[in-house]
Amino acid sequence: MNPSELALHFLRPWWWLALAPLPLALWMLARSGGGRAALARLADAALLPYLVRDAGARRHFVLVLCALAWTLAVAALSGPAWQKVATPLYVNGAVRVVVLSLSSDMLAQDLKPDRMTRARFAVRDLLDGAGDARTALVAYAGAAFVVAPLTDDKRTVLNFLQALRPDVMPVPGNDAAAGIRQGLQLLQQAHVQGGEIVLVTDTADAAANDAARAAHARGVRVDVVGIGTDAGAPVPRNGGGFASGSGGVLMARRDDAALRAVALAGGGRYVALDAEGGGVAALGAPVSGSGRASRGERAQLWRDGGVWLLPILAMLAALAFRRGWLLVLALCLVPTAMPVAHASTWSSLWSNRDQRALHALQDGDAARARGLATTSGVRGAAEYRSGDYADAARAFAQGDDARARYNLGNALAKQGEYEKAIAAYRQVLDKDPDFSDARANLDAVEAWLKQHSKPSSSQGQGHAQQQGRHGPSDTNRAQSQDGKSNPRSGQDESPSSASPDPSTNGQGEKPNSSATSQGRGAGPGKDQDNGTTSAAEAERQQRQSGQAAQDLKQALQGVRGGKPKPSSGTPEAFALGQSEADENPRFDASQRALLRSVPDDPGALLRRKFRLEWERRNGGQSQENGQ
Repeated sequence: MNPSELALHFLRPWWWLALAPLPLALWMLARSGGGRAALARLADAALLPYLVRDAGARRHFVLVLCALAWTLAVAALSGPAWQKVATPLYVNGAVRVVVLSLSSDMLAQDLKPDRMTRARFAVRDLLDGAGDARTALVAYAGAAFVVAPLTDDKRTVLNFLQALRPDVMPVPGNDAAAGIRQGLQLLQQAHVQGGEIVLVTDTADAAANDAARAAHARGVRVDVVGIGTDAGAPVPRNGGGFASGSGGVLMARRDDAALRAVALAGGGRYVALDAEGGGVAALGAPVSGSGRASRGERAQLWRDGGVWLLPILAMLAALAFRRGWLLVLALCLVPTAMPVAHASTWSSLWSNRDQRALHALQDGDAARARGLATTSGVRGAAEYRSGDYADAARAFAQGDDARARYNLGNALAKQGEYEKAIAAYRQVLDKDPDFSDARANLDAVEAWLKQHSKPSSSQGQGHAQQQGRHGPSDTNRAQSQDGKSNPRSGQDESPSSASPDPSTNGQGEKPNSSATSQGRGAGPGKDQDNGTTSAAEAERQQRQSGQAAQDLKQALQGVRGGKPKPSSGTPEAFALGQSEADENPRFDASQRALLRSVPDDPGALLRRKFRLEWERRNGGQSQENGQ
């Protein structure tokens, strides 16, 4: 490094003139004499030494302290600098407005999976290619609307991009000219001279050529990205089927000639998005707007180091208001010689082991939670999340409340002990009839057992009586084991021999001899082995088994709730798979079910925004969305 860059100098040297009043201030402070001069006017001179201690040395030290604080303050204000840092000379002035078509043609599937998905990828590539330039997003169908104004925060644009689809537009159509005009208006409102508009669509008309020509006349370049293929594909309708035209099914084809004409009128380039998603990179970086594009040029500027003097000055100012401030200063210096405390030691001061275990579970560290947990509820939850369902069941069995029984049922079901899980769920409902998650899991497990008890019902009643009552975990026992029959299940064989683990993908195994080949005992596929069930019946049973397995998986994994949350301040209230709405005592079972039925519609906000803007443009008149 150049030695001249290390030379100490001051960015604001005129502040040193503030030291001129310092001698006068110190002289006035020393002359005041403090409280001794005031007492001398009230008490006899012979008594004064006994009333006031000799504070000459202390007063002298105070004067030195004031002088030091004054000097430090002036030094900080003068801006001492001894190091240079690289700083960009100017900000990137390039701008890019992406105009995206949301017509019904974007639902065509000539590009897989469909044009809309591939268009999102293309827009993402355009944003990435813009670098640090400002970008904006405009969507259009029968009318154009601003989705995101000019911004250098790409995440904002990407968040809106995921919610865009044709049904958010208030009026159908494919008015590319409106999209270009809206993009040009956006640049003019931001007082940008120049810039670039990128049109992403499959077709355009003569009006789009005129709009592109008008934009180019104002210094704005119009590039075009073609979406789709020459062969095209039919346009799906919301109610099913395909949109039809005068000659039959309406085919959405990419019109290269029309799109190339728009790019030519706008002074830009035309690229077609190929099947692999390439082509967008050919557009390169956006053109500059009202400033020059950044070329990485930087300047070496001095860094103001006065900020490093402020902590010393603040400490002196704070200690000056208290007696014994030297002791406080010593205490402030003591921690610097102490060993560094670990985060675990610090957290242990404010939370117990179970609370730290819950925090570890929420962070996904089940192994650490198992080592910290002390109560049965938290320990069982940690073992459940670790996949050790047997130990989790033993931990949950120590509790007797509804949530402990509910978690016990989940752990038993994960092990394949469905009858024991049913018994645990029934105990939960006996204690709390409004426990909707327990009822949902109970229904799912019973549906699974019912689906897998039908194929083996044709084997006769004698074998069913021999089967007796044993849970799915007893499949390795002899099939002739005696026992009491289960009046609730009614199956004659163990259902776990053909049921998959709920932690798998939810697709049930075929009810055939594969269960036997896996060493899990006889299953409900004996009829298929004997050739007594037709292929259609086997396919139907497989489809029903898969649906039941999916229901069981969703119920046991708690898809309604996501991550476990402590519903109260105690670790025992930790319920696996319970949703936040279920924990809220303000909602009853029917209201919680209604909350779960609310569809996830990320485009609802944009749909409402576009609808209100469309009504405002048309004087409050609303039109039905015909898409």
